[in-house]
Amino acid sequence: MEWEKEAREVVDAIPVHDIIKNLVIIYAEKIARKNKSKVVGLKEVVETRDAYFEWFGQDKIAKIQRAREEGKTDEALDPTIALNKGPALYTIELCHSRFFGCDRDLINVREVGKRVKEKMEQLHITDILADKACEPLMPHSTFTISISGCANACTAPESRDVGVHGSAIPMITDVECSQCGKCAHACLDQLIHYENGRPVINENFCVVCGNCIQVCPTGTIQAKKKGCRIMVGGYFGKWARYGDEIYKVAEESKLYPVLEACVELIKKDWNEQHEDHFSRVVKRNGVESIHDYIRKKA
Repeated sequence: MEWEKEAREVVDAIPVHDIIKNLVIIYAEKIARKNKSKVVGLKEVVETRDAYFEWFGQDKIAKIQRAREEGKTDEALDPTIALNKGPALYTIELCHSRFFGCDRDLINVREVGKRVKEKMEQLHITDILADKACEPLMPHSTFTISISGCANACTAPESRDVGVHGSAIPMITDVECSQCGKCAHACLDQLIHYENGRPVINENFCVVCGNCIQVCPTGTIQAKKKGCRIMVGGYFGKWARYGDEIYKVAEESKLYPVLEACVELIKKDWNEQHEDHFSRVVKRNGVESIHDYIRKKA
């Protein structure tokens, strides 16, 4: 779609990293089509800018603006570059919260990522996988740990060797409810209804995403517990499978024995005669083997 020069200059000046900048451009073009315009003008760009600034909030916008004023590039702001720099047979993925945080964050992906890297280095997983490989090493030879700040799971942790995302158990407090309906609207699984003017959550099917907690303006719904959902043995591709859940809502400290258990399982059962994958190792041994190791270490 064509753009007015002044409109494009405004977009170029918006202080967001390129991942978001491209989405901003698409959103502005969407508004132009809605306005039945063949050219994106200042009207569409201003509407787009205001929508994104409201979505991000003043605190995040201030962080972004400060980084741009200091001349920091997207590459300098991206911690995954440092986490995955140099020869290694593991990859650490972080969701977009890695740049400036996210309103939905239940865990700090930047800090968790640093500690995961330290642990993987301590476990020498690169040497272990390299020694067990039966063919020249390729990108699919790597062990992937995926970390997302919330249950939106932007890095698809459920399909990685080890997947982690923030989680939170909601609870109804004694605080008076305004009956605004935001919690019911935020629950995409439609597990919240009202009885006698107060929210009721179907806890049997709650996916502990924390959305209802974050949108509640009165504090009627608060977090009973926050932590990490941890999964192992996921795979994306020809033999795609969801990882097995080890913990639904656990302290971050529980993640590191899980990583130890995964490496021990690789040592024990990785097939050195043909190409293997951790998801197959878990499938052969059962997820109970991970739990057994954790129980013995406790």
